[in-house]
Amino acid sequence: MRDDPSGAALIEAARRALTEEVLPGLAGRPRYVALMVANALGIALREIDQAGAATHARERLLPPGPGSEDERGAALVGAIRAGRHDGDGALHGALTETATVSAGIWKAPLP
Repeated sequence: MRDDPSGAALIEAARRALTEEVLPGLAGRPRYVALMVANALGIALREIDQAGAATHARERLLPPGPGSEDERGAALVGAIRAGRHDGDGALHGALTETATVSAGIWKAPLP
């Protein structure tokens, strides 16, 4: 039986090799491009790691219902703009949770 690494482990190994072995020897535009690639790999890893939390936050914010997620989101935005959710503590909590999860995925520590 083979012990295959997960996709996330492979991405992390590639990101680490890029930042620890390739980047130190680069300068100028090639270094900039390699840093962009390392950042994209980091985002992908955090997205994989936070997939459950992101799904939970999205479902809490936009519970299943008629229409696509985009349509339900647009309806929610319209309702918020119209003031129909002023003082809605549950919605505030769901928005905060969604923003916190998203920020944790998109913030990129420097290599």
